[in-house]
Amino acid sequence: MEQGTAFLKSRIARRFCLLFILCAFVPTVALVEFSYDKVVDQLEKQSLIRLKREAKAYGLALFDRMIRIDNDLQAIGRNVQLDRQDFSEIEQIYGKDLGQLFVGISLITGSGKLVPIFGQLNEPALAELVTTDILSRDKPFILTQPLSGKSGRVFFGVNIKRDRKISFSLVGEVKHEHFWGVGSETLLPPMTDLSVYDSNGNNLIGNENSLTGRYRDLPAQYSSKEPGVYRFEKDDKVVFASTTNLFIESRFQKTGWIIILSQARHDMMSSLDSFKRSFPLVMLLLLLVILYLSVVFIRKNLEPMEKLKAGTRRIAAQDFSTIVDIKSNDEFEELGESFNEMALKLENQFQALTMVGEIERAILSSFDRSKILATTLHGFMEFFHCDLVLLAKNSATSADHVKVYVTEGRRKNDPRMDYFILNEGEQEKLFVDTDHFILSENESRPSFLARIDGDQFADLLCLPLKVEGTINRVLLLGWKKNHLIRDDEIKRARQIANQLAIALNNSRLMENMENLAMGTVEALARTVDAKSKWTAGHSERVAVLGGRIAKTMGIAAKEIDTITRGGLLHDIGKVGIPLAILNKPDSLDEREIGEIRNHPAIGAKILEPIKAYQDILPLVIHHHEKYDGSGYPDGLKGEEIDIRARILTVADVWDALVSDRPYRAGWIHDRAKKMIIDGSGTHFDPQVVEAFLAVMADA
Repeated sequence: MEQGTAFLKSRIARRFCLLFILCAFVPTVALVEFSYDKVVDQLEKQSLIRLKREAKAYGLALFDRMIRIDNDLQAIGRNVQLDRQDFSEIEQIYGKDLGQLFVGISLITGSGKLVPIFGQLNEPALAELVTTDILSRDKPFILTQPLSGKSGRVFFGVNIKRDRKISFSLVGEVKHEHFWGVGSETLLPPMTDLSVYDSNGNNLIGNENSLTGRYRDLPAQYSSKEPGVYRFEKDDKVVFASTTNLFIESRFQKTGWIIILSQARHDMMSSLDSFKRSFPLVMLLLLLVILYLSVVFIRKNLEPMEKLKAGTRRIAAQDFSTIVDIKSNDEFEELGESFNEMALKLENQFQALTMVGEIERAILSSFDRSKILATTLHGFMEFFHCDLVLLAKNSATSADHVKVYVTEGRRKNDPRMDYFILNEGEQEKLFVDTDHFILSENESRPSFLARIDGDQFADLLCLPLKVEGTINRVLLLGWKKNHLIRDDEIKRARQIANQLAIALNNSRLMENMENLAMGTVEALARTVDAKSKWTAGHSERVAVLGGRIAKTMGIAAKEIDTITRGGLLHDIGKVGIPLAILNKPDSLDEREIGEIRNHPAIGAKILEPIKAYQDILPLVIHHHEKYDGSGYPDGLKGEEIDIRARILTVADVWDALVSDRPYRAGWIHDRAKKMIIDGSGTHFDPQVVEAFLAVMADA
């Protein structure tokens, strides 16, 4: 109980609880419950009474429509009586109204024969419905034909007399929508459904929420407190239905019909929705007196709440600069002070996380050491608001020298790099295997600091870095004014320094892997060239020239690297060619030429298992293809040949022409250049030839 009522110790809580319980909560809830029940009962009762009235009104309207149809048939019969030979005039006289009322009209002769005069109404079913007894009476008649699963058919008929004797009869089938008033000219009240039973108790029409089945079974199935109203459930909805008798014997031969109007309880109570909307206004009037008496107290507490709410929204929008000013001399004032303190801490924390995240993403997303250093050193300066950030590194060439990368100022530039001499004692003090250390003003510091910036630094935070297993780098953060270096600053600085060490290790590893890969390629190329003294250095020269041509053409750096590696390995397939063929001083025969031409395929088979060389396979296979399609091995033409292979083709042919071969001496450059120019558009790509000539002009 003590814990559950602890909130009542607050003055604000006691004010609101006492005011709400005594003046608003209890009486308002009781009034709402009582009023709502009364309104629902009254509304349901009035809705049932209205439903019964609407059922009677619909019956009268339907009877009025029957009389109109009877009058129309009588008028048509008189026109037929005047001219029984030409029925087309009937449709001309009545126009489109005839089609709106009837599906079809037929004339019944004295012998019982059906003669259509409008539409199609000559069915055996109609002949069965029309009896001799019906045709012998003076009154018009109504015939119905119930249909299973859908609305039944309704026929109207009149007996036309001549010389006081019935001469013939007219029978017309009325249109379903028009007769029942369920079409565009509806007779039904809104949100109601219709059921009609004929004198035999058969259902003639039924809608979504209407009653179905034979009429004599309904009273036993459905019941209601209201007399003349049935209550039933359909599709999980409560539906009420009101019945009324339609006596038509005064006008027609048949006995009366039963009219039933149905309406879902939900639709009946739809007006309750407006009641629900208006009910808060009633409650508002009741609460005005309460609000008037308590407005002074509520306003006093709402103002600080609104200020706190606005402050919370500003924090959600990452705006931590505006403080909340609350002077209420209660718990809200204490809460405002705590809120301002929290906002300040959140601002510092958010800025810290953002800056650390940016620095770490930059470090881990690149293997470029210069980019890593520039981003990290500038990030340190921005985040820790220091005046100097530098990275000192042991020189790989001299034990007495250190390489220093310095970032100064707030502009994000590449760090400045200098070499400085350190004595043995300074190095031992600087490159220490520890998490961090601080150099204060009265301690001896590295001599190069004075040369970097003449001003003295009040505080220096040093963070040694272990790269490649040894402490060979150290980060220095300096402040010119006295700066209390907090533990959380040291922790974050150490975290970023560790990420920097990882990035530098990864960068060194990637550089070693690239050097190893390129060394392997060069070794393979020299292996091929060493097979014959005539091809020594050929692959390396082709690689260099191919790279220069590609650079002149504006090829991307990554593709230039591929062309260079492809140039080194383009003739690797020659390891499978006999040395006697490679060094033969005479012309090659057809068999030997065939073996020579097989070296691109051999080279592709050698390199194919190596995934790292998949990108140079097209260069190895197609460096002997010609621009006009006469090359080998695939006879590719024009743009079908990889642009990189087209570049190597020019470089390969040039070096072969100007180099000595066992069967000839190397050509002079002018002769070789003319041969390249003459082959533009046939042997070589014209664009590559143009770039080649530009390279030669700069040589």
